[in-house]
Formats: sequence, structure tokens, C-alpha cells
Amino acid sequence: MVEARWLRWFGPGVVAVGAVGLVGSTAFGAAMHVPTPQACAGSPAERNAAAHRAVAMDLADLRSAPWFRLDARLDHDGSLAGQTLAVGLDGESGGRVSEWPAESFAAGPFGQVVLVGTDDGSVSSLQALDVATGCTWPIATERSVIRRATIDPTGTTVFEMRVDRLTRADLGIFSRPMDGHVPARQILPAPATDGRFGRTWSTEFTWDLEGDKLAVQSCGDVACRTRIIEPDDGPTVLLDAPDLGTLVGFGRDRLVSYVACRGLPCPIVSTDLVTGRRVTLASAAGPAVVVATADGPRLVDESPTASGRGLRSVALDGSAPAELGPIPDGLGLVPAPVLAGSATRLPTGWVLLAPDGRLPLDGRSGDPRLRHIPDGATIPLVEAAR
Repeated sequence: MVEARWLRWFGPGVVAVGAVGLVGSTAFGAAMHVPTPQACAGSPAERNAAAHRAVAMDLADLRSAPWFRLDARLDHDGSLAGQTLAVGLDGESGGRVSEWPAESFAAGPFGQVVLVGTDDGSVSSLQALDVATGCTWPIATERSVIRRATIDPTGTTVFEMRVDRLTRADLGIFSRPMDGHVPARQILPAPATDGRFGRTWSTEFTWDLEGDKLAVQSCGDVACRTRIIEPDDGPTVLLDAPDLGTLVGFGRDRLVSYVACRGLPCPIVSTDLVTGRRVTLASAAGPAVVVATADGPRLVDESPTASGRGLRSVALDGSAPAELGPIPDGLGLVPAPVLAGSATRLPTGWVLLAPDGRLPLDGRSGDPRLRHIPDGATIPLVEAAR
């Protein structure tokens, strides 16, 4: 899987160009429909409560767990015509589909909410989509272009990355309350010009597993710089080694990333945010994700085996490696939403295998399966979400 930075600039859905052929007027079947968004009722505090991330969940909670998938929509000439967003609950068949302009993105889920950003060429807007009810509410409108955004785990604050509408110059990172009672304020400037990284093509947000720190990663063609911030105005940690690439995830003060390479498989390293020391976690990894387990955060990645592909896991300090069994044909590990362009909430200690490493357009087809860490037990998602 090779991922070009210019593709990521337009949103996660463009990355999965192989799935674009599925996105069309007849692709979704009878179970899918295009909804008319309705405004959410209730006070701002009541609406924002839906964006609060639950501390923990178990398999029974999958019945009400939201999912989303974003796909590029191309015209007959192969040009980007828009984005198609599908959302639903793991315990329900089918899903709801909506069409968005080409310069759109989705992030989450945050509690029951998927955050949707869109730009019509004149104005950028952010809105929250409550997946359970199908209703939406506005969060922000800006003349500058909001390229990416995220919601903190408490469901109270939105963080935005903006660029100038005319020049596309990076304007930095801003934060605002979800309820809009005060204007947005800048919390980080644009990264300084650095020839080692070249032009910045994409900026992405990733929360640590504990929900205490936010990684802001700015990537050039191959190499990436990552700034770790604490939303309560704590110190900013900068990782700017030009041999580091796309972020996989982080937790307990260790950041896990691919090395700077142009495609997968690729080595994965863990960097101690306090000492700066590195540990190699995988020498040739495919799709990967950092997950919480009862024994602490672990990397789970696809790796080649004698018979095909398998899953392996390892602690973020490189200890306690474990094999988690083969990957069935037609399925792949679902990585972080930034790379997959799709996501759902999972219980502690579980990862998801899905067709092509992405949730299906209806959330269920193709037999997505959950796999448990560390014993490798496998359960169909449909069965777990009953």
C-alpha cells in the first residue's frame, strides 16, 4: 500500500482509491439511503454530551457503537467530484449516506459523534453528526479553510488546523469550545520552514490512548514532524527527526511511527517522549495500530508469514512480542482513522479485521471480525454486536 501525501491533502477517503468504484448511484443497495439531515434538539450542553468519549466499553456496548467511512467520489474524467460519507451503528444493518463537497473530511467517532468538516470554496464549516439519531448541529464557520479538526475526549473542545484560502499557507492550530461561547484562539503557530521536510502536504490530529495529549503531525512528501501538546496549555514536545514518518499512535509517553519511507511494508519505531530514545518494534510492517490492553498499550501490525499474512503484537518498549494468528483472505487490519478513512469504537484489547482494512459501506458485509489481544480469539463483528 503506497500512500502519496498529495492524496491525503484532500481527505482520508481519497486514499482508498480502490474503493471509489463502489461509490455510485447504485452502490449502496436497498439497505442504504441518503438522509436529509435534521437539526439536533436540546441545549448546547445536552448536544455536546453525545461527544463525550466513554472511559471503557465491552463487547455488549458494540450494539450502540458508531462507525463511519469516507470515500472519494470521482467524475467520468477521474477528477475528484466530492466525498461520500456513510455512518451507522455496529448493532444495526445498513447505514446512512450523505454527499459532501470535494474538500471535506470526517473524524471520530467521539462518543456518538462524527465530526464533519466541509468547504464550499468561500466558507469552511464544522458540524457534529450524532450517529445514533442522525441529527446534526453546527460548531464553527470560518473564512479561512479548516483542513482538519478533532474533539477532545471530554467532548468540550474542538481543535482545528487552518490554511489561508488564497495562498494555502499554514495558519496554525486553533481551539474553541464545542458550545461556541467564546471565539477560537490560536494555540500553535504554523511549523517553521525546514528544508529537511520540504513542503508540508498534510496535517493530522491523533489523541494518545489516555486522552491527555494531542499529537499534531505535519508531513512533507515522506518525512513528518510531530508536536505533542497538552490541551491545558502544558509544554509542547517536538519530534523533528527527518527519518520519522507517519504516526501510528501513542500512549504512556511513547510515540509509535513508521520510519520515513514511501510505502508499506515499512519499519515501525517507538520513541520515548521524555528521553528521545527509540526502539524498533517491527522491521517490515504493513498496516498497524496502537491499542489499549489490560497490560498496557501495544502495537498490533500485519506481518508476512510463511503461509501469507499474520497479526503480531508487541509492547511499546519492545517487550513481550506475541503472534495473534493468520489474517483470513480478503480481510486486513483496520488502522487508525487517519489512514483507514473509516473507524468505529472498540473495547479494550480488541482490533478489527475488515475487507481491504476498512469498514464496509454498510458496516457489515465482507464478514468483519474482531481479534482479541493477547490470545488471538476471533469473533465476527455481527455476532459481537448482537
